[in-house]
Amino acid sequence: MAPQTITTPLGHSLPPEGPHAIAVHVPGWDAVAALRRGDPEIFAALRFMYPRFGPFNEVAQLAKKITALLTLPDTHTALLFTDPLVVALARRHAASPHRKPDAPRVAADELVFRAVDFAVAGVRLFIVAFPAARAASIIGVWQDPGIGVSSRLAEALLKEEGTAVAWDGAGEAPPATYLPEGPEHRELRERVVGLVERGVEGGYGVGEGHVFLTGTGMASIFRVHEMAMRVRPGTVVALGAIFHSSWHLFDESEGGFKHFGRCDDGTALDELEVWLEGEKTAGRTVGFLFVEFPSNPILVSVDLKRLRQLADKYAVPLVIDETIGSFCNIDVMPAADIIVSSLTKSFSGYANVMAGAIIFNPSSTHHTLLHTALRSTFHNDLFLADAAVLLSNSASYLARSAVLNRNALAIATTLAASAADPLSPISSVLYPPFTSTHANMAAFLRRATPDFPAGPGYGCLLSVDFVDVAYSQAFYEALQFYKGPHLGAHLSLAMNFCEAVWGAEPATAQYHAGYNMRPEQVRLAVGLEEAEDLVDTVRVAVDVVVELKRRGIPDKEVEEGKE
Repeated sequence: MAPQTITTPLGHSLPPEGPHAIAVHVPGWDAVAALRRGDPEIFAALRFMYPRFGPFNEVAQLAKKITALLTLPDTHTALLFTDPLVVALARRHAASPHRKPDAPRVAADELVFRAVDFAVAGVRLFIVAFPAARAASIIGVWQDPGIGVSSRLAEALLKEEGTAVAWDGAGEAPPATYLPEGPEHRELRERVVGLVERGVEGGYGVGEGHVFLTGTGMASIFRVHEMAMRVRPGTVVALGAIFHSSWHLFDESEGGFKHFGRCDDGTALDELEVWLEGEKTAGRTVGFLFVEFPSNPILVSVDLKRLRQLADKYAVPLVIDETIGSFCNIDVMPAADIIVSSLTKSFSGYANVMAGAIIFNPSSTHHTLLHTALRSTFHNDLFLADAAVLLSNSASYLARSAVLNRNALAIATTLAASAADPLSPISSVLYPPFTSTHANMAAFLRRATPDFPAGPGYGCLLSVDFVDVAYSQAFYEALQFYKGPHLGAHLSLAMNFCEAVWGAEPATAQYHAGYNMRPEQVRLAVGLEEAEDLVDTVRVAVDVVVELKRRGIPDKEVEEGKE
């Protein structure tokens, strides 16, 4: 069957297009990188945007309304939060040495802090305003912690007039109201508990009180990081590929950041053990260890059993991001002190709401210290309307996950068959059954249960690696998938992830390529389409690059460039 041509215009969401869509279609190999750079032509075409990239639609409208209310200069824009912690974050972020030297920096005296009350909604917002021309050097405060207001909250607040609070940013911020919880929050926590405990003989003793919901997946990581730095300030250690916002968050950690990249063999854990021994000998504290299981976008599964042994040996908490593997497939509680997950992805499944979860292991030796520390300062930032949508979406989580697992495996198997052909420009398929670290993930697959008859699988995400970036680009352009950031949605998405995320930072990109995060890769996030249709669609794109290889392209181009 010939693949259906995607006609959705650039800047629109996945169909059916709704008012709070979070996935945007940005076709073209160079388009996502242009989006990252803030290309004005790309931005002019955007009708939607992944919410953590920056304020958009309802959030941008509310920001504009508030800047007018506060009589801020027309040259200024604003970021909106419910947590006053952002005041200190913004000041630290603006002054950070990690800001790019060629970016127009926001000076300390250019930051404007205000607060606005919305009496009917009972919400107090904290405003970080700055000259719009300097947004590139401060937008990380929105992107990396993930604690900005959601589009549904902004939509609700647009219905009433705000009142400026008598505070000019000096001294301590006025008290926060935060966001109220509803029964949906309790039901969501109970659903997460059920998924964590599902199929576990004897159970782990995880209860509703061990689960904390956040407004985004990154907010979960941020809250854990902020809590850990209060009670055990020290170096954050990450292993393997981690999400770029996690990287930036840790890179600016006041306790320092250490990364071990190569996790497809024992190299990284050997180096980690030597390093931890050195830190112990020197009397320095390690805040926590962090790993994605498996990792995005290269699908490496670290040896969690050995990593757990090292965490125990050196008394360091281990935080595991299970988003890519997902609750239905993997059970990492035996290895984790804390689990974090982006509920935005396959748990939600419909690309129309954001949320995250933090789950504590009650058996952890660090549980009392860490759980008490987070509970003592935690405030809800998941808006009621978002919680309601997430609760509704996630009711079909297990059924959808079975389809996602099936579709991803079908595509990976097709691509692996092509990779086995010496005439193919595909060098490898990055999906757990086809990687050298498959056994590491298989060791943490869940037991089959009656409510998930298909049994555990390997998730919705895979990547395909080509021998030359020209083939990657040709495959990407020929592939009739939606193009853009996101995973776990109802429709399939492709993204030239490494090129788009790290392409503007050659030195950083070269470092990541050292553990196989390469620009020659295309990341695929499968959806709920029929498996046969997806396989046919992928085969058409594979045929394009195989034909290019047969004709000696780009080999001829390389040779011509040498002349």
